[in-house]
Formats: sequence, structure tokens, C-alpha cells
Amino acid sequence: FGLPLDLERFMIVATSDFNMGAMENKGLNIFNTKYVLASEATATDTDFANIESVVGHEYFHNWTGNRVTCRDWFQLSLKEGLTVFRDQEFSQDLAGSPSARAVKRIEDVRVLRTAQFPEDAGPMAHPVRPDSYIEINNFYTVTIYEKGAEVVRMMHTLVGREGFAKGMKLYFERHDGQAVTCDDFASAIADANPTSDLARLLPAFKRWYSQAGTPHVHATGNYDAAARTYTLTLTQSCAPTPGQSTKEPFVIPVELGLLSASGAALPLQMADESAPGAASRTVVLTEPTQTLTFVHVDAEPVPSLLRNFSAPVVLDIDYTDAQLLTLLAHDADAFNRWEAGQRLALRIAINTIADSAYQASANGTFDHKFLDADFIEAMRTVLRNPALDAAFKELVLTLPSETYIAEQLNVVDPQRIHAVREAMREQLALALQADWEWAWEQNQDTGGYRPDPVSSGRRALSGLALQMLCIAARRTGDVVWPGKAYQRFKVAANMTDRFNALTALVASGSELAAPALARFHTLFKDEPLVIDKWFALQAGAPDRGGNVLPAVRQLMQHPDFSLKNPNRARSVIFSYCSANPGAFHRADAAGYVFWSDRVIELDAINPQVAARLARALDRWKKLAEPWRSGAREAIARVAARPDLSNDVREVVTRALAE
Repeated sequence: FGLPLDLERFMIVATSDFNMGAMENKGLNIFNTKYVLASEATATDTDFANIESVVGHEYFHNWTGNRVTCRDWFQLSLKEGLTVFRDQEFSQDLAGSPSARAVKRIEDVRVLRTAQFPEDAGPMAHPVRPDSYIEINNFYTVTIYEKGAEVVRMMHTLVGREGFAKGMKLYFERHDGQAVTCDDFASAIADANPTSDLARLLPAFKRWYSQAGTPHVHATGNYDAAARTYTLTLTQSCAPTPGQSTKEPFVIPVELGLLSASGAALPLQMADESAPGAASRTVVLTEPTQTLTFVHVDAEPVPSLLRNFSAPVVLDIDYTDAQLLTLLAHDADAFNRWEAGQRLALRIAINTIADSAYQASANGTFDHKFLDADFIEAMRTVLRNPALDAAFKELVLTLPSETYIAEQLNVVDPQRIHAVREAMREQLALALQADWEWAWEQNQDTGGYRPDPVSSGRRALSGLALQMLCIAARRTGDVVWPGKAYQRFKVAANMTDRFNALTALVASGSELAAPALARFHTLFKDEPLVIDKWFALQAGAPDRGGNVLPAVRQLMQHPDFSLKNPNRARSVIFSYCSANPGAFHRADAAGYVFWSDRVIELDAINPQVAARLARALDRWKKLAEPWRSGAREAIARVAARPDLSNDVREVVTRALAE
């Protein structure tokens, strides 16, 4: 962005007791130690990537947050959403290759879908520019940050890379040293690009700032063989959110392409155009319904829509399995290749969950094989494809999370979701066993440690392969792979490989997990950030017969546990309540009782952290019985406390509101 730092030094202080990740105070940034301290012996590849991102974020705040700052709290996304966009672009630029850039994009979208979309659909839904607040700390949210970044990204798409750079230059020329609004930023980008779609549609585009909720775009295609035309109809809608019962149409950039049945990219020519254009283009959806007609199409195409996730929307389209397999194998857009695999897995999961013919055994597991031969073969092809990045393969071979599956359902049975996903994962582990062994052998040695995209991607894939081999071993009774994992754990030359091996043992329920955990604690007992990982791994472990909650209670009695340290509290309590749905949502409601106790306990010493924990039950109304009643009772118990902070009271009151 060509913005020099106006200080002689960029100074930071790191503290182990901090609610935030970091804070951009001019002259002396405050950092949580989690986002600045790292060595290959104590930090994973993910830690290094997060540190790079957060240091970048706070550094970039010098201009987007400090030199130009917010007029009032309602404009918080002016600095946070914009600076998240800048740190995302920084990380993508450092990634280098197009496929490595796509990996970063996929990771960002996963956060949006598993955290922000549920927020948009829940009681704490709020616009990117909120209308009101009781406690401003409750609005440091994924909507302000990540969705705010997506709004900036859509501006970038509508004016182009060079146009966006011109807009940023004008923004700083106009507003350096001022406290301004989201409108001022949008106007600067539009005014610098007067012929752009953003300038033409600016009043409507700014609905992204004022309207809460996630728009749905429904797509239907119709092929006319005689006329050689393909008609694509796009319809947008957005469900009501608290305080907003009706929504005006959004401005939605939709990047799209068409593929032949064999996977070839087709040149795009609209009915009103004289010649075919490129194989990918962006159309701008502004009306409730719009129809696009493509001409000179020789056979029914496969549409590739919302490429690179060009807008923060839910795309509803009835792909056939064959179409998804074509996209997974051939789409030039890496994001949509990954998305096709996710849609296939999600379809299998949802159909299985809904089919009452499939009944779990007494211990809550399924023995049935849900994945069909085509899906397994497609996954094998991705895993063996020499042209794909290892990091991309790891993302494609990872099934959709339980949280994301739950968000696709109207009524949520968390135990059934957990059991179905575990059965799918076990089948994938067994069916591709030889392929996982091959992937492990090909990627286990990455040489001298460097946290670059290529070698970190190889470590991610070898880690997934090792975990899948240990899961398969649990089913077959094999002792070789758990033994190899334990050996890898002992001799690993970096924390990424060591922790991947430990995770494989814990996730598979190996009897070697206990000695490995004990050894890990002995090795790193004097490294607080590493011990946070140790706590989090155990609190987030797969639940087997209700064993996790007792383990969590025991962890809270550990000499190294302290509720007063935010990192440590998050490592145990949040890992259980927010990141382990299969263990947290117990039929006996004991998980909810634990949650309510911890919210009340934390509220007395740290209302900000307590309010974040309180949001673990935001989506309680979607739960099936008996979980729904148990969750409501736990929320009501917290709400009944007369001494609650504003932070927590706002969250639980909105959760209980009809």
C-alpha cells in the first residue's frame, strides 16, 4: 500500500495476561504472548502464520486505525474490517503461488462460515456498522472483523486491484489525521473510480454496512440444446434478524465460469455480446432476481459460481454428484474445487443424519459405510495428484466440521452429527489406508525447519495422514501406526511434527496417548504457551462415553491451571464448550451446567472473557430435545444472577429473547 511508518521504531510489549490478541496503541503495541513469542521447538506452523498475521495487522493499524481513526464506536469496522483485509492480503502475498494463496482464502472463509454466519443467524446478529450497543466489548466480533473485511474485499473486486490502490491513496489524502466513518471510506474508493460498478451502485452497496444477516443466493440453470443457450437465474434473499424484519437487496459480486462435462473451461459470451470473452467473469447481482443468458454453448455446462468466494453469502444450488465431481477434478478456481469436495461430504452427512433407517449402536457409533465409491475415489485422486499443493490436499481431505454441519440443519441433534462425522472419517481412514501411508512417506521429512507455505503444507498433510492411519489402526487393532506416531512424537525436530503426532494419538484414543501427554508436560512445563496447547488438546478430544467432561474438570484442578489467565481459561473451558460440540452437548445437560458455572465464575473476575464464553450457547434454539431445554435452563440460570456485568447480561438476555 506504499505507506511508510512515521515512527523511528515499531515497538511492542508482550504480556501473558491479556484478553485480546493484540492492541495497536500508537508507539507501543500491546501483544498477547501467544501472538509474538515463537521458536520451532515451541510453536507450530499455525502459530507462526498467526503471529505473522497479527503483527502485520497491528502494524497496518498505524494508518488504518491510528492516523485515520473512527469517529465513534459504531464505525469500529472502519479500522478493524479494513485492517483484517490488509493483513489477509499481506499473508496471501507472502504465500506466493496461486494455490498457496487459495489455501489462505479457504482458511479465512472457514472462519467466516463456522463463526460469522452463525452469529448472523443468532440473537447477537448485528450489522457491520451496529445501530446500538449496551457494552462495546461485545462488538469486537467476527461480524465487525471478518465480515467487515469481506465488505472491503467486495469493493476491491468491484473497482479492481489498481482501482482499489487509487481509492486507498485518496482516502489517506482526504482523511489523514481525522476521525471518520465507514461512509467516508466507501466514498473515497468510489470517488477514485467514478466509472466503476461501486460508484454506480454506492447507495445500495452500503446496505452491507447497515443490514445484518447473511444473504442467500439461489441459482438455477437451464440448457436449451436447440438454441445452444444456457440461462442462469440468480435470486437473492435474506432472513429477518433482531430489529430488522425486512431487507433491501444487496449488491453481490458473483465471479463465475462454465465448465464442460469433461472439465474444460468454456469461453463466456452473453446474448448481447458480439464475441466470446474470458472463461471467468464477475457479474453484479443487484435485484431480487436476475437472469443471465450465455450463447454458443454446445452442451449442458457445469456452472462454477462464487469463485474465490467473491461475496459473503450462502450459495444454494442443486448440483448433481456428477457435477460436483467435475468441479472437484477440473475447476480452474481452487476455492471452488475445495468447495465441491465439501459439498459432496456435506450432502452425505446431511442425508445420513436425516435418514432414520440408520441407527447408532448402544455406544453411540455407526458401523455403516456412508461414503460411496465415487467420493472415495475422488478423494484418492486429490491425494495422489502431483500438481496440487500439499496444503490444499489437506484442506480437501478434511471433512466439514460438526459446527458447520449443524448450521445447515433446522433442528440439531449434536450427538448424531458427531457420530455420523466420526463414522465418515473412520471410513475415509480405512478406505484410503494405502494412500495415507503413501502421503505420510512422501511428506514426513521436510528438512530443516522453515514455516514457509510449501513445507508447512507438507507437514499439515503428513500430520493428517498420521492421524488417519492411527484412526484406522484403532478399528483394525493394528499397533504399528500408533507406535510410529509415538516414536515421531519423541524424536520430532519441531513442535508442528511433535504436536501432530500427539494429536494423532489423542484423536484416535490410543493407549499411548496417556504416556505421550505425560511426557509432553514434562518437556514443556516451563513454557506457558505450549502448556496451553496441552490443555486444549485434551479438552477438545473426541468424546468416548462421556469421558471428556470429567477430564476437563480434572484439568481445572491441575496445578498449572488458572482461571485468572485468559489464555489458560480459553485453552480448557473454550476448547470444551465452544470447540467440542460432541462432548459439550450431553443428553444429561452436564455440559451446560458446567458452562453456566464457568460463565458466572469468570464474570466476577473478567467480564469480557465471560461474555465470549456466554456466546457458546447462542444457537440453543436450533437444538433438538433434550438439549434445547437443558441449554435454555442453563442460560436462564445465568440471566437470573442479579450481579451480572453488562457484558454477560447483554448476551444472555438477547439469547433468551423470543
